[in-house]
Amino acid sequence: MKLPGKMIPWVGLAGGALAIGFGLGRVTAPPSTSPMGKEGETKREGMEPQEPRSADENIQESADAARRGSALDLLRQTMGMNNPKTRDREMENALSHASLEEVKKALEWASALPEGAAKRALMGKIMERWGQLDGTNAAAYGEKVFAETGNPQLLKDAIRGWGQTDPGGSIQYTQSMSVSDGVKRDISRDLFRDWADRSPQAAAAYAAANAIDVGRGGVMGLIADRWSKQDPQAAANWVMTLPQGKEQQRALDQLVQNWSDLNLQAAADFVSQQPAGSNKDVMVGTLAREVAKQDTAAALQWTSTLSDPNMQSRTALSFMWRSARQDLASAQQMVNSSALSPAAKNAVLSGLTNGFGNRRGFGP
Repeated sequence: MKLPGKMIPWVGLAGGALAIGFGLGRVTAPPSTSPMGKEGETKREGMEPQEPRSADENIQESADAARRGSALDLLRQTMGMNNPKTRDREMENALSHASLEEVKKALEWASALPEGAAKRALMGKIMERWGQLDGTNAAAYGEKVFAETGNPQLLKDAIRGWGQTDPGGSIQYTQSMSVSDGVKRDISRDLFRDWADRSPQAAAAYAAANAIDVGRGGVMGLIADRWSKQDPQAAANWVMTLPQGKEQQRALDQLVQNWSDLNLQAAADFVSQQPAGSNKDVMVGTLAREVAKQDTAAALQWTSTLSDPNMQSRTALSFMWRSARQDLASAQQMVNSSALSPAAKNAVLSGLTNGFGNRRGFGP
């Protein structure tokens, strides 16, 4: 059942199914048109003084004119640019078609440059391109620099480039490196994030066949995060096939959170259709926190469907502090009138009262 206006959940007494309905509006603006038309625009040209060109624009024009020159020639020109964004973009353009020989020459030249932000940016992009062309040797060079300096950045850049052309090989190499577990996790996490952005199905298949530690959230949660931002329904179909456990629940949490950002009603419909159990409780808790951004009373109604009173109270407190900061009495009244279990109500009211009474406040 869809109800217009304010989003209000409905709990069916017979089946316990929930649905959220709320009105959607869209405001569009007509495309701007010039009353002068093409003829007017033509007349206007030459009458108004043109803005003076910046130094970066002049350098970029020279670089454009010299596109057929060597990568090293183009890189030399980028170093004179003052705007970091323009400079970095032109560095990438100069290296995008560079051969392995050109990359090695560029690395030798860049290594002798004075230290600074421009050199660091250039070295990183050279290493990334080297990784695309010759991942094993680029990564080995990065490892050597890391061992000598303690800075893993060039190693990360090299393996990131390698991951763009051979994600599986780059991940395997990362796991075999003689570096700390923390560095391995950081690099592996970046590799899986980039891979999932390009091809979530392939990243998911590899992760299912290889146990890789990427740190907090786990690899399945990471893939679910990236995939659900592109196609939440496809991501949901995959997440529901994962083995039950904490990793699947972390993936479900990411899925519902991102899906809610894209389409809250679709996320609510998906959660409503799931069978009762711990997985649904995880999804309901995540959804309630997302719903609370629009309708706190609706979020409490979702929270009341959680099977565990302790989880009800924890979930409710995670978003009720916002309302309590604005109006403690109204927040308390909202909790009292909600469908939370008696035990959860008492815990939430106690948390709100004691939190503000002790001036500790709430929230992250």
